[in-house]
Amino acid sequence: MIENLPDGIGTPSDFEYEWEDVSFHSRVWETGPDPDGAYKVDLTVKTIRGEKLTDLEALKDFLVEYEEREPGSWQLTPVKVGGYDGLFSGDEVFYFIAPGVAAEVTIDHERFTDEDALDTAAGFHPESTT
Repeated sequence: MIENLPDGIGTPSDFEYEWEDVSFHSRVWETGPDPDGAYKVDLTVKTIRGEKLTDLEALKDFLVEYEEREPGSWQLTPVKVGGYDGLFSGDEVFYFIAPGVAAEVTIDHERFTDEDALDTAAGFHPESTT
């Protein structure tokens, strides 16, 4: 369930995929096409499921590898997302829900604010059953 969405986002599409034995269920809102025919991603919410997601640190380590980030280069701020522990980087917030279940919200930081990202995350409630 997604309770809070920023104004002005585009049309949603749903995707499911897997990477390294972790499954992703995402909903992506896009605006477009622009005059060149391109679409722009406004917002993405993901439910992430996998046995290796044992806590927030394991989730962060997985996302560093998945997003091909340099270890230690990601500037993250601890946040509470509802009752969950999470990490925030401006255009992205992710949080640990239960063993095997996590969530992530990314937002177009050029069009939307930190508050939009955090409000959307606080209103995103993936089911914790695997």
